[in-house]
Amino acid sequence: MTLEGKTIAETATTLSQFILPSQANPIGTAHGGELLKMMDNCAAVCAMKHTRSISVTAGVDDVNFHAPVYVGNLATCNAHITYVSNRSMEISVNIYAEDLLAGTKECCMTAYFIFVALDENLQPKQVAPLILQNEAERENFAAGKARMEARQEKPRVCWISLY
Repeated sequence: MTLEGKTIAETATTLSQFILPSQANPIGTAHGGELLKMMDNCAAVCAMKHTRSISVTAGVDDVNFHAPVYVGNLATCNAHITYVSNRSMEISVNIYAEDLLAGTKECCMTAYFIFVALDENLQPKQVAPLILQNEAERENFAAGKARMEARQEKPRVCWISLY
């Protein structure tokens, strides 16, 4: 069975939300876990738009916090697929924080999320190919492929806490 490919633009996803006090620490910045949750949700929507099936997080790499997100900021999360293999997708995700009163916007967080699409038996299923439309997309795809190959070389172990 040949799956019909999709462009990166077709499945790119944007989600926005105000950062509320319940999402923040005592100094008024968003908890990192709250932001990761937002990124995971955005990446999941992107993956499901591409596969039209339940898609689950298989990994998160290169999480970087660049700047704080403050209570009252509008946090906007953007996700787009950078690479697909037979059964998995790498999705680039970022969060920008916008101070609506000051009119400023800053990149605050970036990460790569790896998703797997599931069939009706909750088993991994084949992923549709990406239709790459320009040189930037081809370069991102090649870089994503290299990252996926590097991930496969790392041992996957679960360690036990010492305490």
